[in-house]
Amino acid sequence: MVSLIRSGPKTLIFESSYINELKEYLTTELNGTEYDLDTGLKEAGEEHTILFLTEEIKNIVGREDIQAVLVLKKEPDVIMCHMISSDKMRLIRKARTAPRIIFLHAIGDMEKVVAEINKDYTCITGKFMDIFSSHNEKGTIINLTDKPLHKNVNLKDIYEKSIYIEKDFYSLFRNMRMNGLKYLNAGIGNKDWYEIEIRVFDLFSEYKLHYARLADILDYLQLGLILGESWGKDYPMVLMSVDVYRVRFFTFYEPKYIKKILLGMEHLDDGTRIVDYDVYFNRKKIYWTEANDHKMRNRESISKKYRNEIFSKLSESETKKILELEGQILKTRY
Repeated sequence: MVSLIRSGPKTLIFESSYINELKEYLTTELNGTEYDLDTGLKEAGEEHTILFLTEEIKNIVGREDIQAVLVLKKEPDVIMCHMISSDKMRLIRKARTAPRIIFLHAIGDMEKVVAEINKDYTCITGKFMDIFSSHNEKGTIINLTDKPLHKNVNLKDIYEKSIYIEKDFYSLFRNMRMNGLKYLNAGIGNKDWYEIEIRVFDLFSEYKLHYARLADILDYLQLGLILGESWGKDYPMVLMSVDVYRVRFFTFYEPKYIKKILLGMEHLDDGTRIVDYDVYFNRKKIYWTEANDHKMRNRESISKKYRNEIFSKLSESETKKILELEGQILKTRY
């Protein structure tokens, strides 16, 4: 599925005259990890808090003012409670939060997405670090990226213009989530989406495993949204019916492209065919020959080519998970 929006890490800025002692406590007692600024923002997910340590909290805290960056897998209030209980608040002279962060998935013309958000809110646009260092907890920063949101996003992966909105995080996040499709459509010129049906057939009826594998691939490649699923019947021959699992899928990719992806998932590396995927658009079946751009001789050859293309786009952990699912499916064949 396409993840349209997710939150970034929480942040705290600590002013201290005891940077080294504070750093030692946060790393040894609270399992914090020290990074440089860019790596810290990359490694921190929505379940983390980034701590910025400085000798003085100025109105604008720039890169040059930050003595240390630590990432902790704890909420800010939990961190503060630990410090109070351990009598470590003496190490902090002043504290403040930085703006919360929202990542918004966008593709195409990013300027049109920025313009669309400007229609809905009073915004300040600029470079991320400039906005991040010059505002406090009163507002939220929106970063646009065309990268998948199920992974942590690097600073180099966000659009050059970040958007600052002086609105509290939770209400803004709720509104942005409701309008995520609108902003995505703005970037792609409000083109039509395709509603297609994917029919899954397995002679061994291991539909739970096949669905998990299918959903993961659609998610990892950010191909669209699953709208629903149900059981159904297919009729491969006259007077012959078979059970199929039907998945309704909403995508901005052409149905033939989705058919190519599914062809690449039908066979394993050794050529073993483990599943049949049929794609229907407007009640019309798309045959594998229609997705054969390379004019290959048989279905197995084209499946192998598209499978290689799929795996070239997956991370190491994603590849490992898909291969594990395929191993489980293969065990059911015997």
